[in-house]
Amino acid sequence: LHLEDEHGVFFLKGRASTPKVFHTEDVEEDSAGNESKPPEKPFFLLRRGQSTKFDVTFKPTLPQRLEGKIGLLVGDICMTRIELVGEGHKDEFTLGGLKEDTQERNAECSLNKDIIDAVRVNHIQFGHCSVGKSCRRTFTITNHTRTKVMRFEWEADAPFQFSPKVGHLRPRRAKVITVTFKSDVPVTFRRHLVRCKVVKINFELPRTKVPDWDDQMCIVKWKDTTRKDPAARWPKKEKVVETVPEPPHTVVKGICQEAEVYLSAVVAYNQLKRNTIVIQLEDTLPFQTRTTTFRLCNTGKVALEYFWEEAADSEAVKPYSTAQTR
Repeated sequence: LHLEDEHGVFFLKGRASTPKVFHTEDVEEDSAGNESKPPEKPFFLLRRGQSTKFDVTFKPTLPQRLEGKIGLLVGDICMTRIELVGEGHKDEFTLGGLKEDTQERNAECSLNKDIIDAVRVNHIQFGHCSVGKSCRRTFTITNHTRTKVMRFEWEADAPFQFSPKVGHLRPRRAKVITVTFKSDVPVTFRRHLVRCKVVKINFELPRTKVPDWDDQMCIVKWKDTTRKDPAARWPKKEKVVETVPEPPHTVVKGICQEAEVYLSAVVAYNQLKRNTIVIQLEDTLPFQTRTTTFRLCNTGKVALEYFWEEAADSEAVKPYSTAQTR
């Protein structure tokens, strides 16, 4: 393997299963009859039917698009080349824990086959979900600045709920965002776009006196009510949960950034097929056990959760159990 990397940002490393490195046994001699050094490029011995894996690491030093190549040499002949594309970035905020958007990559590559773009990681895949059941996914949003406070706000509505939807992000800090998805009807979402607006803000008070904030922070208070027990001397208390108000701030003008996240999900009804309704066991003597089987088949597109419970008019007692089938 020969790595072509002009900027020195790509690194190739073998895994534990990688064959050992060896050098060709042919040693050339110079005009004086002295043996020359072995070739600088090592080779790997891959036997028939054997496979191996390598890790390619990208470590950029500047925010730019960089390319490299891996050449597979068999002897002195280059059999194939693997294109390497990476893009270094120095964003003030990033989203982490998302997946690769393969559809966007394939669409862009089909428009211009001569240009290979770096893969964007901005996709949340919920997969197959049952009607009426909530599905959740999480990711992080990070502020990479050293001194600036950021305010983020997700422009999302039902059936996708972001939590927190609005919040502040301190320098060098990150927050976990939870996306909850629920639909009461069968529906399919393919790359549903949700945008997040991010602005820089300044607090009216010194930053050390302003606590962290997002719209999920609450205050629990106990307030007096008009109800009162005859034997009590004080009125009853009522628990009240209030959202913490957003700290006063001003938005820095002219600086507004935007992030995009694509959401995909398929919602369908559960479907079940069984091969029998009545199970008739043969006559069984006391203290003996007789077993029979029947089959349940999930014919739907989503995972089917089920459990067994004792019928109201059943005389025998059977332990409660739960299971899931796909």
